[in-house]
Amino acid sequence: MKKNLLIVLSLLLVWPACGSAQPAPAPKPLDLLKHRLEVISEGVSADWGIYIKSLDTGEEIAINADRAMDTMSDIKIPLLVDVFRQVDAGRLNPADRIVMHTADKRFGTGVLRTLDDGLNLSFHDVLMLMIIQSDNSATDMAFARDGGPEHVTQTMHKLGLDSIVATGTTFDWFRALAEAGDPSYAKLTPGELFTKGFPDKLTDAEVEKFHFDGKHPFGLSSARDMGRLLEMIATNKAASAKSCKEILHLMSMQQMRTRIPKYIEDDANTPHKTGDFPPYIANDVGFIETPAGRVVVVFFSAHHRGFYSELEDAIARMSEQVWAYFNYRGKQK
Repeated sequence: MKKNLLIVLSLLLVWPACGSAQPAPAPKPLDLLKHRLEVISEGVSADWGIYIKSLDTGEEIAINADRAMDTMSDIKIPLLVDVFRQVDAGRLNPADRIVMHTADKRFGTGVLRTLDDGLNLSFHDVLMLMIIQSDNSATDMAFARDGGPEHVTQTMHKLGLDSIVATGTTFDWFRALAEAGDPSYAKLTPGELFTKGFPDKLTDAEVEKFHFDGKHPFGLSSARDMGRLLEMIATNKAASAKSCKEILHLMSMQQMRTRIPKYIEDDANTPHKTGDFPPYIANDVGFIETPAGRVVVVFFSAHHRGFYSELEDAIARMSEQVWAYFNYRGKQK
């Protein structure tokens, strides 16, 4: 009897130890991908909002994806969608002609600000430059014909994308930045601001404070809502099938290729749109499309300190991981 009791007691003592020695279940492949993205992003001094979704399998990764962040020029994608919805409704025509004047010119990215007044463009030309070169002059021309930032915001909210807000025109943003160095700039018109240029006394410290205070975002969106908008474009739910096809075509001609496309092989298409405020923000949103499938990718960043090239390269390396994972998985089916 004592012997049997000792055996039972020994089993009770050994059982937990044996159980704890069992190997942990292998992590799911998607969890490994998420971990890789976290390792890469955490290697850079920045805040991140990341959203990944396969349009074929529904697999999804979200890292701080519900926090509204400064889109910078990625707000031009919601603007483009709103424009094409109005094209579908017959209120706007891409063939309309636009004559550029000094008052139309904006600082920052793009080529229109460098060209002579009197240039005659089609509205489609304007939209093309807004996307492939992130032309700020073209962006405000589009805002002016679309109905302004408020109209874009209303459309996004009708689509259920409540975090997407077009906070103002590019002129509004550049004038607010200039005010950080000289309050008198608050009274300038677009033509006056472009002619006068930025105040000489605008310091790096003032620019940094402007960003970290966060009072004047170029646009706002969570990574998830921007990803949902991209999915709507890919599935012809953002506008008509014809318009969604044209939106993807414009995005596929993007000339800024130091982020999502950088390390991805030639068998992939990467329609995308960048957003920048060096050295603090490097964003990129779009698609990775291969024969194996289509994936929505959204990378938002903020509050970066350090080399801008490292921030861009982090997005490129994360995109490479996403491409490798979904391309390999698709080929195994």
